[in-house]
Amino acid sequence: MHRFNTALVLSLVLLFAMVIASAQPSLELTLPAFADGDSVPDEEDACPDVNGTSTKDRQGCPDGDGDGWSDGDENWTRTDGADAFPGRADAWSDLDGDGFTDQPNLNITDDCPTQAGTSTKILTGCSDMDYDLVPDIYDDDADGDGIRNEQERAASSGLRLFDPFDANSVPADVDADTIPDVIDDDNDNDGWPDEVEMVRGSDHLDKEETPFNMFGNVSTGAFYHGGLTFTQEYDPDAMEISVSWILDILTGELVIPILLIPIYVYMFVKRRRRFMALETMIEGESDLNRLHELELQVNELVRNKSIRVYHGLVLRNTIETREVSLGMKPKGRAKRTDHAALILDGGADSEE
Repeated sequence: MHRFNTALVLSLVLLFAMVIASAQPSLELTLPAFADGDSVPDEEDACPDVNGTSTKDRQGCPDGDGDGWSDGDENWTRTDGADAFPGRADAWSDLDGDGFTDQPNLNITDDCPTQAGTSTKILTGCSDMDYDLVPDIYDDDADGDGIRNEQERAASSGLRLFDPFDANSVPADVDADTIPDVIDDDNDNDGWPDEVEMVRGSDHLDKEETPFNMFGNVSTGAFYHGGLTFTQEYDPDAMEISVSWILDILTGELVIPILLIPIYVYMFVKRRRRFMALETMIEGESDLNRLHELELQVNELVRNKSIRVYHGLVLRNTIETREVSLGMKPKGRAKRTDHAALILDGGADSEE
């Protein structure tokens, strides 16, 4: 019986020893492993073979700037959550991938974080389709085609619309002055308004042709500025003297007055000659009675508008001077009409 009890005790001790021996290895497997030597267990370490300190996007990976966001690699990029700015601890994300950070109040903060852009003037990281660094919303010529946005809109019509945000949508500009032809007053940029050139007959799309040289390519006019100043450049404030200007007048609204000029000249010359002839006769007359007759003739000519009123006054003064020089008055002569009566009778109407 004693032997049996001893054998039983030994069996229990042996069994307990075997249990202890079999349990020891399982205790060793539950301890965490740190293969790369960082503080992140291999089971949680996204980079188990590389020592790292990242904690934000993934655990235990390299983080050069120490901001908690891991440096990217071929298997983990910015779009996966890697640090978009691995050299700056104050910046790490770039949602639109344009190189400007989503973090605020930095010199590279993106003013348009959801839209990729290259602008750096006024706004940072906003759309800049012509790459002039000015954001499109502040750019006078957003598409960089040389035509300002408002001019592209002004050149548009119901039949043709021009897009100020499309560099391939460009209004015609013959003279390349950045003003679309449809709103350009001078399409060939020769200094002459298109309207004037079209009226005169010169080519408003040819810079080399103007109303001055349209007749045999020889200058036929100039602009007079007063004094001795003449120029060839168009100036609406100066007086134009040219062949095309005269032809324009002759074929325009002033054609009738122009045609009447010879008549005016003829009447002027005729009156002038009559006045000079009478003056010569009076100065050479020695007969007082004859002077009286000439005086009556002068009055009649004034009434009939055959001579000007001031010519009549001059002739009367000449008669009086001649009478005084002769020293006597004609007998039975009617009382001379005074100067005021002469004007009222023969020159009350305005001079022509």
